[in-house]
Amino acid sequence: MKYGALRCCSRLLALSGLLWGVLLAGCSSGNSMLPDDDPGVGPDKGEPVQLTFDMYGATVVTRAGDTDASGAEDMAIGKMFRIYAFTAGSTNLGSPLDSRNYTVQPDATTPSKPGKATGDLTLYRGTYDLYLVSYNSSTEVPELDNTGAFTVSNGKDFMYTKLEGIVVQPDKTGDNSMLVSLPKPFTRMGAQVITTVKARNGMQPVDPTALVVNYIKVSGLSGNLVYKLNNTSWEAPATAADASYTFEKFGSNNTLDWSVKDARVSVPGVLLPVAGTQKMKFDVNLTVNYKDGNQTKTSVDSYFATIEKALLPGMTYQFDFSLTFYGAIVPSDLTLAIREWTTSSLTGEDLGKD
Repeated sequence: MKYGALRCCSRLLALSGLLWGVLLAGCSSGNSMLPDDDPGVGPDKGEPVQLTFDMYGATVVTRAGDTDASGAEDMAIGKMFRIYAFTAGSTNLGSPLDSRNYTVQPDATTPSKPGKATGDLTLYRGTYDLYLVSYNSSTEVPELDNTGAFTVSNGKDFMYTKLEGIVVQPDKTGDNSMLVSLPKPFTRMGAQVITTVKARNGMQPVDPTALVVNYIKVSGLSGNLVYKLNNTSWEAPATAADASYTFEKFGSNNTLDWSVKDARVSVPGVLLPVAGTQKMKFDVNLTVNYKDGNQTKTSVDSYFATIEKALLPGMTYQFDFSLTFYGAIVPSDLTLAIREWTTSSLTGEDLGKD
């Protein structure tokens, strides 16, 4: 710009001496005449770019630390996640540049499949780190505190993924939008747990005529756990494993007029991980009808079981309770069997249900 200005000066010999002197002073001082070059004015970043996310690859890995998405599940339509945006390489993760909620939308060509996730995050052209977190819920998202951490309780299906060093720029010249693909799946940090109850197969000393699960309460669980952005595991527990969680929702066959030979199956719950040295106690509260002579009697009572069992992140566990009834339905014979899987056979539709 200096040289261009000097050439201008050299060609304006016909101008008045006063004007020539002003131009020459400006050129010799080294100061540009263009405001864009003023050191007090930042570079033109253009219009902010609005981000939309392609959920085609936004699966949920079912074991923390997995490097691929084998056996993973889609994040379902209507589920929400929250994005926290930082300048690339930022270490102050308690102060994001911005954060916004996004909701998974149906695919335009196959409405039964998840398509894009839409929200209103806009960023200027540049390079960013984006952290995505979710409770796999359609009404609630994790909230970051000023230390860059989330505090999560039992029942929250917490998961995360990260886009590192993403270059934000419009997809098309003259446009101000960008479609972002997710190269990494979400990683689930809790354990999925299902509980079932049924009368044991075979001859019962006293045959129950009806059975309803009122609730199943499990205690000896981890209390709230803390997850910090950019970590791959929970922070060490601050308190002893003395929390509890209650399964209160069961399938449509959990009625008095349904066959007692069919298992009553709970809606899946998500529990925080616990170590295998911790005893978990189950309180299985049932309403049971049975015959006593010619009379039908009703018993409402709790049956108890205790186990030592680790709950690992990303695992699915099924706790199957089967009962044999004696005398006047004495609550003293409860058998617990445990099944577990490294991958989930459940769809995202069922998890984190509100």
